[in-house]
Amino acid sequence: MKGYIAFVKKEFTENMKNYRFIVLFAVFLIFGIMSAFLAKFTPEILSALAADMEMTSEPVALDAWKQFYKNISSVGFSAFIILFGSCLSNEYSKGTLVLMITKGLSRKAVILAKYTVAATLMTISYWIAYVAAYGYTALLWNNTNLSNVALAAFSLWIAGFLYLSILMIGCVIFKQIFTSILFTGGIVALISLLEMIEPIEKFNPFILTSKNIDLISGEVIPAEFVIPAFISIILSIFGLLVAIRLFNKKQL
Repeated sequence: MKGYIAFVKKEFTENMKNYRFIVLFAVFLIFGIMSAFLAKFTPEILSALAADMEMTSEPVALDAWKQFYKNISSVGFSAFIILFGSCLSNEYSKGTLVLMITKGLSRKAVILAKYTVAATLMTISYWIAYVAAYGYTALLWNNTNLSNVALAAFSLWIAGFLYLSILMIGCVIFKQIFTSILFTGGIVALISLLEMIEPIEKFNPFILTSKNIDLISGEVIPAEFVIPAFISIILSIFGLLVAIRLFNKKQL
């Protein structure tokens, strides 16, 4: 336990010094702030650029949340995966893991500490971005009349832990940063493709990232998110356990 706590502190310090957390925080916050503004003023910008272009409908609060979930689930989480894709490769190249493990640090503590720090920094960045998006959406639209906004945000946040578990497996298996990121992207793409298979569509964790707007607009009910969320949590835990097991057997 002492080794785990010490390594967590080391990881937090390192992520501050190398600006990884600052970059992640900035990316998420920008999307949180800009989502409402893009939804609100894009029609006016387009009209100014093309005088003959007429908007068929006025932007509404739902458009702001469409921007938020689209940006966070694609660019935001992609940035998260890229930034933390080097969480073990740097240790491999520097040889620091061998030194720490020979001094008594357990391999399990290494994986758990790295996962804990990455998950914590993602959580901070994500929820501050959500608060920013919520605040500016409420500011630009006085009466939103939207339900399940927080639940939709919670569902996307849960998916972030699954992505991180997949990334940890990739980082353990591959020593190259690019390969780890490519592995994660491939598995996530595979999960998304499984949504096309009708018998298992309603169980697919990808629902947590693809139907947020449907939940807010009332096209789907919250109950439809329960099983995918539960499966996502189980897969996240399973993925973390797989990463630990693989790391225990890996030659450093």
